[in-house]
Amino acid sequence: MPPKPLISKGDIIKAAVGLVRERGIESINARSLANALNCSTRPLFRIYRNMEELKGDVFEELNNYYNCYMDSKMISENKLINQCINYIQFAQKEHIIFSALFMSKAIKGLSIQDIIQTEKNKFLIEDIIDITGFPIDKANNLVINMWFYSHGIATQIVSNGIVISSKVISMLIENAFKRFSLDLS
Repeated sequence: MPPKPLISKGDIIKAAVGLVRERGIESINARSLANALNCSTRPLFRIYRNMEELKGDVFEELNNYYNCYMDSKMISENKLINQCINYIQFAQKEHIIFSALFMSKAIKGLSIQDIIQTEKNKFLIEDIIDITGFPIDKANNLVINMWFYSHGIATQIVSNGIVISSKVISMLIENAFKRFSLDLS
């Protein structure tokens, strides 16, 4: 019977996520990952055909982490405002992971409509329709406007080190929601 492998797929993903958290997605390569796992590169390529396949699993794990974070923060009232605030707070808490997920080429090729129409975001549009009474096209536009606005704040925090309190973030997002809603009325 062959010996049990000492390095598992879970170990590799955990080490890769740790590297991303410390040094960014660009830090993941066979050598850095093998060093983090204290092994040769052989176990990596026994489990993965190539680094792109491994990075795909890393992005999936990072997305799962982000989604769990967002789900844990979601409250029942105005889900769009809540999501925008928590998106920015995620950027504050996890600069490097936020950058890997939302400021890298990981979402290259997706249109804003592709992003808005994901299953995860459809509930926002339904909530906006319930709250505002807007038809679906105006609800979509409101979600798009709010996403770009909150993404702008989040990227300023990540890329320029801007410090904003939770209270100011909430005020900015609530004001933006009111103004964008008025513009669409």
